[in-house]
Amino acid sequence: MVNGKQWLRACSIVFAAALGLGPAAAADFEVTGPDGRRILLKDDGTWQYVEGGDKAADKEKPKEKEKPKSVGEGVMTLERRIDGGGGCIFGVRLTNSFPYTIDSFVPTFSAIRANDIVYHSVNAGFQALRPGDGQTRELLFRGIACQDIARLQVSGGERCVMGDLDRFSQDAGECLRRVRVIPASFVRFDK
Repeated sequence: MVNGKQWLRACSIVFAAALGLGPAAAADFEVTGPDGRRILLKDDGTWQYVEGGDKAADKEKPKEKEKPKSVGEGVMTLERRIDGGGGCIFGVRLTNSFPYTIDSFVPTFSAIRANDIVYHSVNAGFQALRPGDGQTRELLFRGIACQDIARLQVSGGERCVMGDLDRFSQDAGECLRRVRVIPASFVRFDK
């Protein structure tokens, strides 16, 4: 059994030891984290990384995710040109090389004369075009012979629905930027 004198002596020793260790326990000190960076542990309970830490570990920090870029493209080709139907008929094909469906894309095709004057423009819609598939549309430019058309130009196509673009996308021209136009041998064909 412990008497009062021994109890007082044991308490005094513990108190003296606590006073002696107090200043050492209250000082800031550095540790090395599992990723190799140095960390300063402060006596107020907070911590911070020490400047000039391991640069290799800083490079391994996870970076913010970048917006994924669109993979693939739409490929537009001019397949044929035929005089008939009171004008000139062109066959235009759009092939979907995207990993997603082109739900809706309606570009404008303009027949341009040799003097750079737009003779006539028509729209052609491509819908529900699955990856790897293609669709062909016939374009009729009435009242002009095929030899009088110096260039066929593709424009517009706004409010398309493909991938991350929809009817409400504010990126003007982004739909047509995702489509590559292949030049034709029988007439100039471009964007």
